[in-house]
Amino acid sequence: MGDNSDMIDTLVRGGFMMIPILLGSVLALTIVIERFWALQRPKVLPESFLRRMKEMVESGKRSEALSACHENDSHVARVLAAGLEQEDRPRAEIVEALEVAGRQEGARLSRWVGALGAIAALEPLMGLLGTVLGLIESFQEVEKLKVVGNPSVVASGVWQALITTAAGLVIAIPTFAMYRYFRSRVGNMMMEMESSAFTLAQQLTDPKSTKGPSS
Repeated sequence: MGDNSDMIDTLVRGGFMMIPILLGSVLALTIVIERFWALQRPKVLPESFLRRMKEMVESGKRSEALSACHENDSHVARVLAAGLEQEDRPRAEIVEALEVAGRQEGARLSRWVGALGAIAALEPLMGLLGTVLGLIESFQEVEKLKVVGNPSVVASGVWQALITTAAGLVIAIPTFAMYRYFRSRVGNMMMEMESSAFTLAQQLTDPKSTKGPSS
């Protein structure tokens, strides 16, 4: 109980700049939890669905494959559906449809990741601003009291001012690490979706591919 009280007292001593710093930490945590949930592999690249798609397209069941895409609520399903909807069009048009859908899904995958990077960049700056404001206030107090040669008067104010810098860095470092992790994860998933889209374009335009029954 005492430790919690000391921590709260330390945060309060950091001044009003601790409010946006702590709000940034709450927002960052919310984004991290949301992105972990949204970027689960079954929501983006479900393995069983991709195997079914490969089998159906190879056997010429393209209408069934399109229906399966519409029924599956994953990112890759929406990309492949865009290509299947253009199955009778020239290869260039199929590829263009896949690319447009891929960019749209890429934007969905990257949602809030940029905000996470912004928070990681802003947290140390807000901490530094809090420190500067705290130092200004501390030296104003020294001037008001006209105390010379007593470092303890300044030290107390400096200690309080540095709390915001420490808080900003403590929040920024893990936030930046998560930002880089999500950037890498989204990039890898985009590469896999592009590979699936390229395979589909090959299958749809391969003259040896049979179209089979539509149902």
